[in-house]
Amino acid sequence: MLSGNAPVQQTVEPASELSLYDERLPRLYYENFHVAHPILVPSSLYHDQNYPQFLQLVVHFVGSHHIASVSSQPYKDQVVAELKTNSDRSASMVQAWLLYSIALYARDEWTEAQDALSRSIDIALELGMNRWSFASSTNPERSLEAESMRRTWWELYVTDIFMAVPLKTTTFRCSTVSPEVALPCEESTYNCAGDISKPRMMIEFKRRILAAEDTVFSSFSYRIEATTILCRVLVLNRLRDCHRDHLQAVENALVSWINHLPSKKLDIVDSYGNVDEMMFQAHLTIAYAAMLLHLPRSDLPSVLSQSQPDDRFWPGLTGQLSSTFTRLVHSIKATEASRRISDSISVCPNVSKHTPFIVPALTLCGLIQLATSTSHSEECFDHHCNRVTLILGCLKSTQRTWKLAESLYHALRSSAAEVLSDSMEKWNAEPLQRFTSAATMPNDQEGHSSNANPAPVMPDGHDLPPEFSPQFIDPTCYNASFFSAIPDFDMH
Repeated sequence: MLSGNAPVQQTVEPASELSLYDERLPRLYYENFHVAHPILVPSSLYHDQNYPQFLQLVVHFVGSHHIASVSSQPYKDQVVAELKTNSDRSASMVQAWLLYSIALYARDEWTEAQDALSRSIDIALELGMNRWSFASSTNPERSLEAESMRRTWWELYVTDIFMAVPLKTTTFRCSTVSPEVALPCEESTYNCAGDISKPRMMIEFKRRILAAEDTVFSSFSYRIEATTILCRVLVLNRLRDCHRDHLQAVENALVSWINHLPSKKLDIVDSYGNVDEMMFQAHLTIAYAAMLLHLPRSDLPSVLSQSQPDDRFWPGLTGQLSSTFTRLVHSIKATEASRRISDSISVCPNVSKHTPFIVPALTLCGLIQLATSTSHSEECFDHHCNRVTLILGCLKSTQRTWKLAESLYHALRSSAAEVLSDSMEKWNAEPLQRFTSAATMPNDQEGHSSNANPAPVMPDGHDLPPEFSPQFIDPTCYNASFFSAIPDFDMH
């Protein structure tokens, strides 16, 4: 007889019984991965597109990670065998290697991910995908196929930058070529599977700041610019001789990106609960860039676990420190950026449906909240602890899909255990002492105590329950509006 507390074991299907053409896998790919990396045609046209077998195998491989009872390794073996023996040098091969590299990144297989991305970029540059004419060379300019080609180049651009973060390198192959490729259209337009409006160019996007009125571009466009700013931060942190003007220029870019957002791009969720994934990524990328910029120049201590010191995503400086702010201001800005990330992920916490590139950003967010808790007063300890708890929960749920989240979850958990344990024990006792001391106080002393706080009262005259007393409301650390130009997310 099964015990009520016994864990349920999921059976992994043997490789011999797996169907490499399981219809579930493309569906899972589109439901969980495509929205974050939308380079293939919309799901309604996937089968009609008749993609080459090697690209379909990559789609199946990615989709297999979203079935708990299926091992993804047999699918990976099939992909490796097909890609490395196929001499195809088409745009479909670029897409296959690109999607495969992102999946390997999420699996925490760094060397293979870099190799796959390099192969994808090699073929893309060989084909001239970075030129404005490529997308429409074989398809009408306003067709979905041409749009898919434009999206593929820009996804290469974004991936090239994000994969450089853990390597702490400044070798960017896609961002060093002239941005000739037209910008992607809005996601809603693309998913309608109809004709695309005339694509807009990067120079038009840059000139928007000179327009008399707000000109709204696609969310993908703002994501591209956010990633470009992230690239500038990575380069700045690797410079051996960084002038303070260089730092201020990047800080200006971070603030300007937010200030120039049209009002409809400030929110990431509409009134129907639909998440704008491209804007979600754009906002998180800007916050991530701010953390990477300000953290190494702040006075926040390193809280990397001594038992699991995973420093791949902890920013470092190779040259002399330069700053236009005091270390305190850098600390506040780093903490504010981490707050923005935790606020964003609390709105849409299903991390496995977002890009795996946000996993390191979440981890750094948690580490900064830990570091901030060591320098702030005990009054706001719970404020930081709650954010760390949120991030740990998101990473814990995501590790079921991507191994990268598993390794970073354990790294953050180990750091949190070392930093928070003593404070949690003390904080757990203090609120109870406040009320037990008040409850046991003699009536005559209670009546004459000048320091006693009156019990909070509701408008109808009833007392608030203790758990809603002001003592149980997490105090804020500072007025965030002074350090962030972006308002809190508002669902409307």
